[in-house]
Amino acid sequence: MRLSQHRLFPLDPHADPVAEAERLRALGPLVPVELPGGVAAWAATDLETCRLVLGSRDLSKDPRHWPELTNGRIHDDWELIALVRGAAMLHQDGADHRRLRTLVAKAFSRSPMAAMAPRVERIAEELVDDLGQAGTDEIVDLRETYARPLPIRVICELLGVPDSVVAELRDPFERLVSPPRDGSAAQSAHSAMEEVFDQVAALVEAKRTAPGQDLTSELIAARDDGDGLDDRELVETIYLLLIAGHETTVNSIVNTLHALLTRPAQLAAVLASEDPHVWENVVEEGLRHSSPIRHALLRYAVADTIIADVEVGRGEPVLAGIFASGRDPQTHCHPNEFLHSRTPRPEHVAFGYGPHHCVGSQLGRLETATALRTLLRRFPDVTPVGAPERLSSIPLQGLAALTVRLRGGRAEPRVA
Repeated sequence: MRLSQHRLFPLDPHADPVAEAERLRALGPLVPVELPGGVAAWAATDLETCRLVLGSRDLSKDPRHWPELTNGRIHDDWELIALVRGAAMLHQDGADHRRLRTLVAKAFSRSPMAAMAPRVERIAEELVDDLGQAGTDEIVDLRETYARPLPIRVICELLGVPDSVVAELRDPFERLVSPPRDGSAAQSAHSAMEEVFDQVAALVEAKRTAPGQDLTSELIAARDDGDGLDDRELVETIYLLLIAGHETTVNSIVNTLHALLTRPAQLAAVLASEDPHVWENVVEEGLRHSSPIRHALLRYAVADTIIADVEVGRGEPVLAGIFASGRDPQTHCHPNEFLHSRTPRPEHVAFGYGPHHCVGSQLGRLETATALRTLLRRFPDVTPVGAPERLSSIPLQGLAALTVRLRGGRAEPRVA
């Protein structure tokens, strides 16, 4: 039976991801779903099936394998088009993917990340010092004042661009991943992509005239040498690094911090622990329990194939339910509980799996662990205030804000 003949489960960007994950898993390991705009796809719902999807050679990231896109059924103004089509390595396979990934992989390898650790820690300390100026009863949003600026400053230093670049790209990016409720999602996505390309192209030209010892200058040099990447690939690679280099880390910090703050016993145990790896363990549990990615879009069957005993036809799109897989009861005992001391460390695919495993995973882990450790050692009595509002997004998962009193108070009820 073709995908279009199945009854589709509608994915709602405004739905509670916990409830959605439970409903999807109840339907099976690979479920026919409907994306915004009436687009049909398969969704993996458990860890094993997500790994099959993310690592399968029978599935391609190249959207040229998606007939509905190539024949015009999916229009350029589809609200999720920027997440499934592009010239950056995220949307390439094989030799093109390796070529583009190689250009940036060295900057994110183990040795550069170890060298960057003191700088990440210093940025975190500076931000915590700024937070310390808040009054005793003052309420602050840790997403905006702490979790967001930390990875932005780090990735902008790595790329050699001013922090203001990310601020300018923020609005169009949010229109791409969080469609408006007023029905203008398609128009909003189309204009957002035009803004992104224009702004990053202008950045490239400015950087070309004043190069430095940074990754952006290296990418421009590769383009100008004529054998590394073309103009579109250059612009989209820089945009991918700017956005992917901070947005998921923001959610990772906020999600894990919220899980700890709403579980005082867990937080107390972490702060009292003498285990040198305690913060690394906290980060891994946070990635499992509250992945910053909700659904990883999309892959396409290059031939008829079988996944989790389900027939997937050639050209049919498949996504991976990353958040749902982290709460998979077949893999994790008490999957909805946050337990920093799980042994062995929890398995997850929050950074992907297979050839497209996130090139910045080491940096994301470093930033998250440093952010949590630095903040909670300085403010061990930080207390959440008010009911949290979730992000409305198909690809992302997290909180729109994390409002707290830094010096304690009455804890609010937690969310799952």
